[in-house]
Amino acid sequence: YLIGAKYYNASNSSFQGPGTDGSNANFSSAIDQFPNYSFQSDFDNPNENIAIFGENIFYVNDKFSITPGFRFEYINTGSNGTRKRTNFDGAGNPIGTVEDSDNITKERSFALLGVGFSYKENRSLEVYANVSQNYRSITFSDVNIINPSNAIDENLEDEKGFTADLGARGNINKNISYDANVFALYYNNRIGDVFTRIPPVNNVGLLRTNVGKARILGIESLIDFNLKGLLEMNNDYLFNFFLNTSLINSKYTESIQNGIVGKKVEFVPDVNFKTGVRFGYNNFVASIQYSYLSEQFNDASNSTTSDASNAVRGPIPAYDILDLALSYTYKRFKLEAGVNNILSNTYFTRRAAGYPGPGIIPSAPRNYYTTLQVRI
Repeated sequence: YLIGAKYYNASNSSFQGPGTDGSNANFSSAIDQFPNYSFQSDFDNPNENIAIFGENIFYVNDKFSITPGFRFEYINTGSNGTRKRTNFDGAGNPIGTVEDSDNITKERSFALLGVGFSYKENRSLEVYANVSQNYRSITFSDVNIINPSNAIDENLEDEKGFTADLGARGNINKNISYDANVFALYYNNRIGDVFTRIPPVNNVGLLRTNVGKARILGIESLIDFNLKGLLEMNNDYLFNFFLNTSLINSKYTESIQNGIVGKKVEFVPDVNFKTGVRFGYNNFVASIQYSYLSEQFNDASNSTTSDASNAVRGPIPAYDILDLALSYTYKRFKLEAGVNNILSNTYFTRRAAGYPGPGIIPSAPRNYYTTLQVRI
């Protein structure tokens, strides 16, 4: 059996306002220099969390086991501070300031339950199944940012749901290892972003809200072939080939927002595929890996056209990457080198609404690295 507890207490702070006008990387506030900066906020976000958790494995017989588990959570979060917005006329002169303050405490406690089952016929086959509740807490540090292109639903609630999976794993003659399963994730009050009109400017922007109910169904598998064993190579060699595949279908099933039902869940690609080869001879090891992710969306509205003004709105196109890594060990020295994104593909994985955006955050082109390790 396992039983444990966790205690967490923090006082996070966040400040939004003008920075210095120098060319160096100075992240201190320059509010005295620019007192009429358009958007300002200053918050303290106390956070207290107590958790008690436990699980136990019950062996029904030599092959079948049941593992129930629980977790009790107490969460107390707060938001104490002010936000200020300065309005300007057409000539850029300040004409008025709107200031709001928060003094909010949100306290909740709940229990999360789960159970797992395992039937191990032999070393070559184990069948398993699991089901458990899941939970995602909102934190005030995520919502205290002022941005005319973003807004937070003042009635934002914690996210709840459950996860279930059924799979099989094993090792065949020490040469083929596998793990394959089907899974389902269900969310109530899933937190996400939808495009709508944001007051007071009333321009189209991202609203962070409880989008609705969502379900994610998928199949994932990992197969590793020990080619050294299959080809009967001696122990001077290391030779493996693997395939890692995830096929996922996601959609919103209910929503109070217009045009959301039936749309895909954001940041969930339909296909996530990785494959690679690892080869070694004595002290030399080389590996190459290919990764592919299909198109995904960054908002629950599944926007298909980009906003040319800031590139916050739109899909994240499919992309693939090829990486190479090499290493050589000699006594206490180990030299590693590699090339990431060998094909120098242009791609991005995120559309940021704020810093360092707004807009797409491009990933690195072809890049090289080398490392020398010395054991003392």
